[in-house]
Amino acid sequence: MHFKSKTNSLNQLSQANTKFNIPKFISFGAISFQKDNDSAYERIVEFFQDLNCNLIVRSSASDEDGSQYSGAGEYDSIPNVSLKNKKEVINAVNVVIDSYKKKRPVKSDDEIIVQQMIVDSSVSGVVFTYDMNTGAPYYVINYDDKSGLTDTVTSGVSEYANRTLYIYRNSVEKLRSSRFSILLQAIKELEEITGNEFLDIEFSLSTGMTPYLLQVRTITTKKNWNRVTVNQVDTTLAGVSSFMSEHCKKIDGIIGDTTIFGQMSDWNPVEMIGRTPRVLSASLYQTLITDHAWRNARDVMGYKTPAGHPLMVMLAGQPFIDVRLSFYSYLPKGIPSNIAEKLVNHWIDSLKDSPELHDKIEFEVAITTFSFDIDEKIEKLIGDVLSLNEKEEFKQAHIEHTIKLIKDKTGEYSINDALKKIEILGDKQREKSTLFSMVDDCISFGTTPFAILARHGFIAKTILLSLVQQNIITQKDVDSFFKSVHTVASELVEDINSIQNSKSSSCDFMEKFGHLRPGTYDINSHRYDQMSSISNGPVLHQADKNIESFVFSQTQQGKINRLLAEYGFNDFNAKDLLSYMQKATAAREYGKFVFTRSVSDMLELIAKFSEKNGLSRDEISHVPLNDILNIEKYSGEKSVESRLRNISRKWLERNNISVAIRLPQLLIDSDSVYIIPFQVSHPNFITHKSVTSSTVKLCSDIDEISLNGKIVVIEGADPGFDWIFSQKIAGLITKYGGVNSHMAIRCAEFSIPAAIGCGEQRFNLLASAKRIHLDCAAGLVNPIH
Repeated sequence: MHFKSKTNSLNQLSQANTKFNIPKFISFGAISFQKDNDSAYERIVEFFQDLNCNLIVRSSASDEDGSQYSGAGEYDSIPNVSLKNKKEVINAVNVVIDSYKKKRPVKSDDEIIVQQMIVDSSVSGVVFTYDMNTGAPYYVINYDDKSGLTDTVTSGVSEYANRTLYIYRNSVEKLRSSRFSILLQAIKELEEITGNEFLDIEFSLSTGMTPYLLQVRTITTKKNWNRVTVNQVDTTLAGVSSFMSEHCKKIDGIIGDTTIFGQMSDWNPVEMIGRTPRVLSASLYQTLITDHAWRNARDVMGYKTPAGHPLMVMLAGQPFIDVRLSFYSYLPKGIPSNIAEKLVNHWIDSLKDSPELHDKIEFEVAITTFSFDIDEKIEKLIGDVLSLNEKEEFKQAHIEHTIKLIKDKTGEYSINDALKKIEILGDKQREKSTLFSMVDDCISFGTTPFAILARHGFIAKTILLSLVQQNIITQKDVDSFFKSVHTVASELVEDINSIQNSKSSSCDFMEKFGHLRPGTYDINSHRYDQMSSISNGPVLHQADKNIESFVFSQTQQGKINRLLAEYGFNDFNAKDLLSYMQKATAAREYGKFVFTRSVSDMLELIAKFSEKNGLSRDEISHVPLNDILNIEKYSGEKSVESRLRNISRKWLERNNISVAIRLPQLLIDSDSVYIIPFQVSHPNFITHKSVTSSTVKLCSDIDEISLNGKIVVIEGADPGFDWIFSQKIAGLITKYGGVNSHMAIRCAEFSIPAAIGCGEQRFNLLASAKRIHLDCAAGLVNPIH
């Protein structure tokens, strides 16, 4: 079939017997309509006289739907036009013609389509039979199943128009949805009829599941695809599927019948290194944190630890956390194995049932620490999975464990001990070291104690929020608490202000903060001391000099003291608890600040090593950390440059494959490797403020741009972006990040309204918006185009 125009394609397919129903339509030239719209209207009335329907007036421009150019959504369509209203019909056609004129003069082969309006649409959207960007073999269904309209996806005007389902082309039979199965059967038939499997299809499904074809065109981006990469997708996915089949079984030595792999569960790897990180970033994150440090820290703190198992795995080059290991490692050692088994299995099942909670596991799925609302949480998150005696045993284990962690100020698991180790790392950073010693020091004195501090920070926040649930403090008190905690981010803002007010020098600032980079683990991301724009430009968010130290009122103290006594926190009062929460919150951020200097210094050492051996930063970013270390351990037949470049090329190819592959944020079984559904992510709203403002989207590169009064839209959320708080931003939107993530804490500290962790679908919609309305109290974040 030859694709010439929208009208031509529909005319050809109307003559074929297909599973698709093509709504009745008539077409005519745009110029002829302008010359005699009365005659055109008479033709329309005569054509539709046997139908009692409204119409949709659609474009069919000469430059709209050819074999080399799509133009989908570029011109107007006017729905719900009354056939009986001549003026309305003529006006609608003129509006469509005017949309042609906005781009260029009307041409002789420009046409207009007047078509029967579908009024019972349950799902509508666009299907690409291959991924439009990479050519990966997926059916990509971008759909709207909420508005009942048929043009929201192509026009982009609806908040419901950004739902996407990816179906691997060779795995359509794994699809469980009846409505999309019906649609895919019609599409596969259409591929055969047209003799073309590279199609861009506009569709609608009626409430009775009748598939309607609104338009079909050829995909016009094929020239940009790397076919070598695409051809390797199948074998790569087969490997992931095999991995899932093996790891979702019962495994000796691991509690839990099965597991889930999540991208935002525990240590949030996608937030820190991205969905498809280059191998140097990923291997650095694994080596420093998720191979051993995470487990060692929890073991020291008295949690159960699954010995010998890494927390993070790389599947098709994308990072995933083994949630079964994570759930198990949140349980105090005092909890019996039979209770642990029941809980891990229950929480895995709960997450399968509510995948939208994948970035809120520690708050909405599992109980990982004591809090004053623990009884309510046990009923909500455990229910009848445990007996009454088992629930009490579980509760007492958490109480005893938390009392020990909070009250002991000198143990290896204490905040003080972890901070001492962090200070040792700070001293070692001033010494000239090898890459080997820097890695060892960072694990021993950086990431392991930081993991302890991060856990204390989480415990503190959970207890603080439970005071709200017990109606002892308000959400406003919580906001005031975080504003009162002075962290390294506060110091960064103050120091930038001092530079701009000529009270301190840039040298002093860079000595302290120069190691930070927007991509903490990305060697291609420049450090602050390699940039010129960090302390320049317009200002600026002035630190609030009048922020008072947060204290509990006498009434609040009395209630808290009674609770502490009730749960056995002997010789520990409300003031002690407040001091612990403040210290834990600040210590977590300080620990991260210090150990990321080691990460940054490692990357610079690797960059110098790379340059010495003739490789660029970009090339070395595709070399795993162990291969760089092995250069010092093993001789080779070829030069170091040749060895490294060969490794780099191999991993570059793998990264290209990774980018082409779509995997869900939660992998629950081997089938989920091939069917990737739309997943609603509920953002984590910070503060109770509301703001409507223009937006600015930031990447890892920092431009000299004013953020003043704007809502900043950013994918990740690591310490390298703390510089944005030196300007008076109106709000913050992130794709990734949990309720206890770095940017969530920052925004709470600076009292900035934020929607943290919007998820890929919603983020993409917001990232393209010129303005955004963010209402944290109402839990709303909407684009304003």
